[in-house]
Amino acid sequence: MVKGGFFPVLKHSLKNSVLIEKPRLNAQIAMDKKLFMDILLLMIGGTCTALQGAVNGSLSININGGFSAWLSFAIGSFLLFIFFIIDTRGGKTINWKNSFKTAPWWSWLGGIPGAAFVLFITLFIPYRGSAVVSGITICAQMVTSLFVDSFAFFGCNHRPATIPRLFGTALLIAGVLMVALG
Repeated sequence: MVKGGFFPVLKHSLKNSVLIEKPRLNAQIAMDKKLFMDILLLMIGGTCTALQGAVNGSLSININGGFSAWLSFAIGSFLLFIFFIIDTRGGKTINWKNSFKTAPWWSWLGGIPGAAFVLFITLFIPYRGSAVVSGITICAQMVTSLFVDSFAFFGCNHRPATIPRLFGTALLIAGVLMVALG
């Protein structure tokens, strides 16, 4: 894991950020229970994201986009608070002093992009449609994630943008363009 704060890009040149490697034929993937559970939960999360946009969009047509996004965050925050209380036994398992000292300042601002996401999908789904809005946001997530991984931003592990990863992203973008323009 690359350390060094917000932009540890100085340690990685552009040359090291795109890796051309020989494709591995018959690569073995260990299908264990944890991998299966991770995939299942992430699929549920993706489904929830698509449903959230459609539900919030419906409410925004009948009331207001800002209120719909706020209500989504309020209900979600309540449920996450209950999960937090159960998961940390009321916060007792967290070393609060150490957390405030060691966590980078920007790591405490993660709700801002989430709020922007919820607001934008709430505003755009009613007239652009769920498939188009979800597809565009998924493409943006993939491109941004490849960039973050390639340059090890935000303390993420360095995972170069290999040719297969770039090709897969290009296919995803092409697919979304077909959905949006078709």
